[in-house]
Amino acid sequence: MRLEPAMWDALTQIAAREKLTIHQICGIVNQHRMNTSLTSATRVFILGYFRILALSLERDTSRQDERSIMTRVFRQTDEFRNTPFNNRYAGSL
Repeated sequence: MRLEPAMWDALTQIAAREKLTIHQICGIVNQHRMNTSLTSATRVFILGYFRILALSLERDTSRQDERSIMTRVFRQTDEFRNTPFNNRYAGSL
């Protein structure tokens, strides 16, 4: 399966949080996927996992600047951090 480095990092974080191996998670995703590739299903799983995590954190903490998470994504994610538009994105969010 081919994933971007950020996706592998996210999958590693999920595995650590859930006390599972990446292989176990991929097996579970494979059992639940429908009409899509394992790679695509894994990306959707990762997105869904962190969406739910973000929603639960949002409920548990007082509301800060709504844009702060987006700003952190652009500043902390390698795919965005090294782009010439980094400051524009981070500052405009």
